Amino acid sequence: MDIEFMVGDIVKSLSGHDKNHLFIVTSIDKNGYLAIIDGKYRPLDKPKSKNPKHLIKVGHDDDIIKKINSSLATNTEIYKMIKVYLVKE
Repeated sequence: MDIEFMVGDIVKSLSGHDKNHLFIVTSIDKNGYLAIIDGKYRPLDKPKSKNPKHLIKVGHDDDIIKKINSSLATNTEIYKMIKVYLVKE
């Protein structure tokens, strides 16, 4: 069962040293790998490339992607938004 990811999805890592951490998908490359950020360990200027089979979708937020695309988002904003999803879990 393949889950389709979209830019703006909030994802949780299932494996690796970042297991159980939440990230935001900022882009998807032609090979299907996702560029993910968390605003703290993976800032806007250094996204991590991750295989989608090691991630699970936990939510979606269009507003933060609009800010990222317009260069108005800050790492602090991204981190705070992710913390909201941590409380929901």
